Amino acid sequence: MGSLKTFALAGALALGASAAAAADLAYAPPPPPHEPLGLKGTISSGFYLRGDIGVGETKVKKYYQQDVANAGGRFFGETDNLSVFVGAGAGYRLNNWLRFDGTLEYRGAGQIGVSDRVDFAANGGIARLSNTYKGNLSSIVALFNGYVDLGTWNCLTPYIGAGIGYASNRITGLTDQGALTGSLNSATLGTADSGTKSGVAWALMAGLGYEVNKNLTLEIGYRYLNLGEAQSGRIQNAFLPESYSPLKAKEIDSHDIKIGMRWNFGEPECCGPVERPIYAPAPTVRKY
Repeated sequence: MGSLKTFALAGALALGASAAAAADLAYAPPPPPHEPLGLKGTISSGFYLRGDIGVGETKVKKYYQQDVANAGGRFFGETDNLSVFVGAGAGYRLNNWLRFDGTLEYRGAGQIGVSDRVDFAANGGIARLSNTYKGNLSSIVALFNGYVDLGTWNCLTPYIGAGIGYASNRITGLTDQGALTGSLNSATLGTADSGTKSGVAWALMAGLGYEVNKNLTLEIGYRYLNLGEAQSGRIQNAFLPESYSPLKAKEIDSHDIKIGMRWNFGEPECCGPVERPIYAPAPTVRKY
């Protein structure tokens, strides 16, 4: 009988150990969830590329031509023009509120125009020479820009910014159509070769970004852009073997509206960083 009791006790203990092991296996923690597939950054978490298109109202505030100035003439009737531009660039975001980028853009040829008037004595009377200048202005602009993002609400991030750089401005197809009236009466015509002038450019910006997903941000914004100066080549008289000083366009600026996109190589979550849940395995429960 003692042996039977001993065997029965040993069997009960073995059965209990097997049940405990089975309980451990039944409550084993599940494997961690797979990370969702998606585009991974291959450069660095802060780098991005950008592209922009837009339209600007470009204005020349002052014109100058040496021969008109020497004769005491004046300019009037300046006309503004619309310029279409396209640009691209690359940048780096330091944190959630500060980023920098460099951009290069081409501004298509928009028409510029102005008239002048010179009065002078001729044939015992007063003659008046009036000219109308028409040409095309195009620019290549390189800027280094800094932006401050002002916080994100419902995936919308307003920003302000400023830029400094270099503009190469080119006047092409300039014509000078004029007329002499008063004591002299005749028509005049002049044409000019293309001319380029480069100098400092700077910009002030404000706008709004919309985070479509963790990699793509769309933007719409306003920019004030100061382009510096431009000038034509020398003006050649179409009827006489004479040439005149170039026409200079000074204090060129533009009020731009642009839309663009930023492709982020990092993994910022839409609408700002989101804390990911930390996986913790279920506690082990033993049953005896």
